[in-house]
Amino acid sequence: MFELTFLGTSSGVPTKMRNVSALAVSMLGRRMQAGKSTPWILVDCGEGTQHRLLQTAHKPSMLQAICITHAHGDHCYGLMGLLASLAMHGRSEPLLVIAPKAVGDLLQACVSLTQMNLSYRIDFIDIAEIIDTGVQYQLADDWTIDIQICPMSHRIECFGFVITQELAERRLDTTKLLQAGIDKRHWQQILAGRYEPCLPQSMSHSDFVISRQYRQKIVIAGDNDKPELLQQAVMGADLLVHEATYTQAVLDKVLAQNKFNPQHSSALQVAQFAKCANIPNLILTHFSARFLGFDDPSDTQPNMGHIRQEVQNVYGGKLILAADMMRVHLSADGQMNQRDEAG
Repeated sequence: MFELTFLGTSSGVPTKMRNVSALAVSMLGRRMQAGKSTPWILVDCGEGTQHRLLQTAHKPSMLQAICITHAHGDHCYGLMGLLASLAMHGRSEPLLVIAPKAVGDLLQACVSLTQMNLSYRIDFIDIAEIIDTGVQYQLADDWTIDIQICPMSHRIECFGFVITQELAERRLDTTKLLQAGIDKRHWQQILAGRYEPCLPQSMSHSDFVISRQYRQKIVIAGDNDKPELLQQAVMGADLLVHEATYTQAVLDKVLAQNKFNPQHSSALQVAQFAKCANIPNLILTHFSARFLGFDDPSDTQPNMGHIRQEVQNVYGGKLILAADMMRVHLSADGQMNQRDEAG
């Protein structure tokens, strides 16, 4: 029911292989298939995000909301350029932007100082105002999205997003229809509840329709050095996306050498939390630029193999280490699978 496209997976600065933070979350409804045009939400928008989006199948017109976790530049410096480009492409539908007030102030200053002429309305919501209520909206009569907020622990005000998708699926019971001898020409009308004459006596449309409710919940954390803050948020969640900026050894070294705490998590911290919280699927992202892209835990150079090994020594669920342009599909039954690169 969800497809995640990682547009940027680096922490702080881009590398040759990774851009800074951005994640496109597509809602896959019954009428849509993965890789096609679907409604989507953008979580964070680091510099260069709009260029990454050009390499995907995401249509600007289908963008429902932009959610910014915090005001650090590697998570929001691409926002103004993306909003301006949406206007240049002729967007007219209002766009929901959920972010800390500081991001709203930055946006307002850019609009004023750079004469940014937008062809659409921005509905800006200060996260602080919806911590208790979240935001709910409908994609269709039987298709709803709920976004809840979870405060994180970082150097500045930072949040995570709990996104729940609910979908009511109705499909025809073809076995019953065939047994009743109902002409196939009338099947879609029966599904829509518009055809009566052909129905056997004492039977209604609902007798030939199978209804099912789908509900799926994912948690996308912002920068955070206390994964346990997500304890309540991850209850019943199918997937957690969390930063793992360092391995524990690197984090210990950073804390020993620096006068300030960067307030990021190690892979070990997240793995321990995911194990205790019984999270079935875990995706790690936001990796320090010091970690090279190859996977070899025996190599002395910091690389993705060290992060993977640290997690798998503790956590036994399904693990994916995100890479730029990676697509991850989460099926209705909660199965997580990595797909080919976006495009």
